[in-house]
Amino acid sequence: MRGIFSIFVLLIIQLKLSAQVQDSIIIDGEINLDEYFEESFTEETESDALNTFEDLLLNPIELNSAGINELVSIPFLDFNSASVILSHRNKFGKFFSVNELYSIPGLNAELIDKILPFFRVEKLDFVDFPFRYEEEKDSWFFNNIRKINVQIRSRLGSDLQTRDGFIRGNYVGSKLKSYNRILIKHSSNIQAGVITEKDAGEKSFSDYYSFHFSFRNYGILKQLILGDYNLEFAQGMLLWSTYSFSKGSDATLPVKRNSRNLRAHTGASEYGFFRGTAVNINVYDFNILFFYSSKKIDANIDSLTREIKSLPLTGFHATLSEISRKNSASETVIGSRLEYFLNPSNKFGVTFYNSQFSNPFQKNSVFDLSGNKFSFYSFDFDNRFGSINVFGEIANDKNSTTFYGGLIISPFSKLQIASSIRYYPKNFSNLHAFGFGEQSGKTQNEIGVYNGIKYNSDFGFFNIYFDKFKFPYSTYENPIPSIGNEFYLSYRKKINRDLELHLRFKSENKEVTESINNLKSLTERIRNSYRVEFDYFVLKNLKLRTRLEYNTHRIDKINLFEKGFLIYEDLRISPIKDMTIYGRVILFDTDSFSSAVYEFENDLTGLFSNLAMYGEGIRYYILVKYKVVKNVALSFKYAETYKPNERFLSSGNNRIVGNVDNRINFQIDINL
Repeated sequence: MRGIFSIFVLLIIQLKLSAQVQDSIIIDGEINLDEYFEESFTEETESDALNTFEDLLLNPIELNSAGINELVSIPFLDFNSASVILSHRNKFGKFFSVNELYSIPGLNAELIDKILPFFRVEKLDFVDFPFRYEEEKDSWFFNNIRKINVQIRSRLGSDLQTRDGFIRGNYVGSKLKSYNRILIKHSSNIQAGVITEKDAGEKSFSDYYSFHFSFRNYGILKQLILGDYNLEFAQGMLLWSTYSFSKGSDATLPVKRNSRNLRAHTGASEYGFFRGTAVNINVYDFNILFFYSSKKIDANIDSLTREIKSLPLTGFHATLSEISRKNSASETVIGSRLEYFLNPSNKFGVTFYNSQFSNPFQKNSVFDLSGNKFSFYSFDFDNRFGSINVFGEIANDKNSTTFYGGLIISPFSKLQIASSIRYYPKNFSNLHAFGFGEQSGKTQNEIGVYNGIKYNSDFGFFNIYFDKFKFPYSTYENPIPSIGNEFYLSYRKKINRDLELHLRFKSENKEVTESINNLKSLTERIRNSYRVEFDYFVLKNLKLRTRLEYNTHRIDKINLFEKGFLIYEDLRISPIKDMTIYGRVILFDTDSFSSAVYEFENDLTGLFSNLAMYGEGIRYYILVKYKVVKNVALSFKYAETYKPNERFLSSGNNRIVGNVDNRINFQIDINL
């Protein structure tokens, strides 16, 4: 209680400070990832969730040549805002600098802050500006050497406590976790990369490795990749990477996938990508893509039948059982995609691929995968008629047909309305799909209708959605069909230039199986979440955030009521040039894991932390990012969770004897 009282006192002091400081324009160069991932109820340390952002940062879009489809591939940028940028370029000519976006009427500064890192402007030559003299040309060799860029990232981390798996000798390797990546780029058209990673407990520092070579934009050749790559088509019914935006704080963004077709795999995710070759060709109004992959995968194999019982997706190889299933099966994929662009606002696509596994799947229930050969087909469309965007995808696996369709309407720049329908049959099975829905990308056994509204009014910024869903067949939680719905409302208001208010309410109503009068039956489980948050720009280089959140978990038929509470104080300060320090203190108290409160954390670049706070305790972390010289940046994070009433933390091989869980991470980024 003393800690909570101290934070409230600090909150009052900050309110007084924010009223006293002079107005200042703060441009936040950080990408506000928490807006898009904080609603995820998963704990991850590394994820392809960040690949979309990192890939765009590594390959920013050229502002003077980008079309409408390239612009809307940026997560924060909707079709209306992209059209405003193109209209400005067509009217006034090419951009001298990306900062010119701030001068475009109809684009607010908050949006520009978010999208600016994803753009670049190539140096305009004397043809564009006759008054400029032509610089003396260097030799071909030095000209190309100057265009080479080498990006090196190395990261080391370790728990400071020793988990049971190491004490008992169940883990074959050390506690150290390492990650190394080298990317070599020539201009924006040629890229090669190598990645190695070792998880805690693994023996080899290259237990996971990835490599790729990418060549793009040469004549009709749009892109060629040799090595590891990801495929993202249409709405994810057939092929998508292992993560995409799901329901969250933006009510309309997740409804439509903005596919990028083919991209190099540059993340640390050990599953879901392809290994082989892929080529993308552009001929007139047609975009044609061919791909081939042959890759070893982890699998649990039945020792008698040699059938695949399951495909673990953790990527961990620290115990003997985990090592035994490493690369124990293989998958070969071959396919193609054809896109036709009627015009920049209307396109159609067809996709086909065959997948063959080295071992057949073991069928444990009527709708499980069986056999080892699978074929998939899909048709998709994306059409815009003024302020209306209609899109969808229909896919077939020879057993059933699945469908996802949506509609986004933007009557004016400050209002966006989105609706979608999803129909995922109980017998549709596709290991490489990742659709929008309640079951985290699973395109099977779900029917749902989603409606969302995003409104930027003079009174404040509103995001509202309502999602109703049904599972026609049994799920992991329920042995019989079940239904549910989810309602979300968030409100953001800038009180003044230095103070911003966030309010959020979320309610989830789901049917779950419980024992009532010694009989298993379905009953309603209601989870409600209430949040109040303040952001303060106390000084030009100092930002503070205070969050209070309260959760309830209720099942009336068994008289269950649990609650959870969290409060944190967050700090971001730049004490000197090129250094940023992040800090957070979190106090939490929940009745159990069912009433846990999730909090998305700032982390080292490339890491994803969305942690469940449950039980009673305190957590804090400090993160320092410092650009030592122009081309070298160092990052450091220390985090600690303390639960005073616990004798053990976690379970199994991950169990810690004691009530402290702390970790340290260090990273260096070199850009040559």
